[in-house]
Amino acid sequence: MTQRIFVTGASGCIGHYIVEALIQETQHELFLLVRDANKLKIDVTARSGITVLESDLREIEQHRDLLKTIDCAILAATAWGGDSVQTVNVDKTIELLSMLDADRIEQVLYFSTASILDRQNQLLPEAMEIGNDYLKSKYLCCEKLANLAIAPKITKLFPTLVIGGGERYPYSAITAGIPDVTKWAKLIRLFRADGSFHFIHGHDIAQVVRHFVDRPPA
Repeated sequence: MTQRIFVTGASGCIGHYIVEALIQETQHELFLLVRDANKLKIDVTARSGITVLESDLREIEQHRDLLKTIDCAILAATAWGGDSVQTVNVDKTIELLSMLDADRIEQVLYFSTASILDRQNQLLPEAMEIGNDYLKSKYLCCEKLANLAIAPKITKLFPTLVIGGGERYPYSAITAGIPDVTKWAKLIRLFRADGSFHFIHGHDIAQVVRHFVDRPPA
């Protein structure tokens, strides 16, 4: 069954890999919310059913009517710092989720960060107490998700250190921040190591999301 999927953060590293997988491997109707359409390196004309919405998450109320028709939402947009952290990562994210039709929406895939979790995968209080504004905003949002009517339909994803990027994809924050990593970005996803090895490639995240889109977690 064809779904109507709303994606935020499509112009980012993870977003590019996700959208590419959805375009190439599904026939779902896609609505891509991006601040600057020129940053999209994906061919959004590759098939029909792809709509680019050049807009800011801070103006999400403009898309209220559309959101009521959405079957699946993938929320990958984030603000890393500055005055917009609380607004984008908490307030407008919760507002977007509140606009979804609780009877229609089948699932939401929400991206957070593993940095706010403890070893038992529970929220880590220290992330709120001594974390930076980004970590605090992600912590707060996760707390608020539990109070939403659609909470049972939300799957929270907590990536660790994301690598990825290249000619067809923007670099992730860690890949761009460490120049030598760019040479190995395509290969690191193939590495295996004993113990804690907390890198994950954007391509692999996209495949997880692609799987969940058609097979929502129980």
